[in-house]
Amino acid sequence: MADALDFCNPFWEKPKFKKTTLAMSSRISDLASIGIAALAIDGKGTIAVKSWSTDSVEFRVKQTGDTPYPILVLKITNSTVSFSQEDKDGNATPLIDESVRPEGNPYVPTIAPKDGTVYWLSVDRSNRVLRYGKHYTCKALTLMEVKLDSQLDLWLEHLGPVEVDDGASPQVKISRLPVIVDLPPTVVTNEEVSLRDLSLRRVTTWANLPEACQKLYHNVAGKNVTLESPDFEGFADAIHKSVTTEGYWGHSKLKSKCKDPNNVEIDEFRHKYLRITIGSHTGNSPGIPYVMEVWPPRHRSPIHDHGNACAVIRILSGAIQCTWYDAVIGGAEPTKLGEPVVLKKDKITWIGDNQYQVHALENTKEETCVTLQCYAFTDDNNLHVEKFQYIDAKSKDKAPFTPNSDCTFEDFYTYMKWEWDNKGPYPTGP
Repeated sequence: MADALDFCNPFWEKPKFKKTTLAMSSRISDLASIGIAALAIDGKGTIAVKSWSTDSVEFRVKQTGDTPYPILVLKITNSTVSFSQEDKDGNATPLIDESVRPEGNPYVPTIAPKDGTVYWLSVDRSNRVLRYGKHYTCKALTLMEVKLDSQLDLWLEHLGPVEVDDGASPQVKISRLPVIVDLPPTVVTNEEVSLRDLSLRRVTTWANLPEACQKLYHNVAGKNVTLESPDFEGFADAIHKSVTTEGYWGHSKLKSKCKDPNNVEIDEFRHKYLRITIGSHTGNSPGIPYVMEVWPPRHRSPIHDHGNACAVIRILSGAIQCTWYDAVIGGAEPTKLGEPVVLKKDKITWIGDNQYQVHALENTKEETCVTLQCYAFTDDNNLHVEKFQYIDAKSKDKAPFTPNSDCTFEDFYTYMKWEWDNKGPYPTGP
């Protein structure tokens, strides 16, 4: 997997490239349409470009220094994707590629999304693999792949200078490492991981996560971060009672979030959940960084992203099903990635700025689920998008959501304890 701290989408920081002399092709007459960069390590790295092209995007990776080897070309159009080697005379030799994710769309759209599209090329000399994908730079979003033999080792070793042409000088960003593998979604302690876990990549430890996720993990992984406490042993049961019983605070609050609280549609109601904020906004996250979310049985979220923020999610009670998708784009149905995963009590998952960034959560059980969501931007994120983008369940359009608060944790605790102790709804409405 490309280093999560080396790449962010959208591009907001001018990348720093190693100093090198780029031998410009004689075919290029208008440099205004060219994005220029260089791999940090010859033969290794991920090149990502953000483009609004409706015609074509072309990557050209040249040789460092004066070598007789051809350049690498990846060209994406409205209907084709091709890898090739091109010699000094412009003669192209196709490289045999294979489709890795047939359900994905590898082509340049004829109508550009408002936010543009990220295209990426991974060069991996160690494993002799070239990969092409769109949106976030992770293995799960690979669309095409080329496997090379050892005869091309010298060619791969000297690939360095980069040109990308989309007709409008695209923004180019380089990650030091190629896209190779993705980290698993479940995080465990060092004491829990086994050799089989490492071999089969079933789980990961906190030390492998982006730095922003590591900090969040340490804040919420402690044994006392729980709904179980001596002064309120029935907290989880009280929450379930409140959100599933007509007239109780939780159920009334969920109804108040619907368009017509007095005439609630069941599908709309099941897309509502509670956001209980803990602490205050610290200025480095989309909304208040610590949020306890309450998911009644059969309730779910829309498909949404996380504003390129990192996150750690801990299950405090019940279980939640998580399904991941490729991207949130207006007018396009997101493509599901892999199979859903059900996370049970005390399990921890994570979100990076380029992995697991788009998901939907659903409580498929009959027990209310409570999760603790924690958010932070990476240190190199200088944009701080404080809105999530989601796909509206009915219109299928892309829409913004500003992370808000239905209640503070202290007030929520008071309401739940009152209802539990008095065996009735809290006397003041939400």
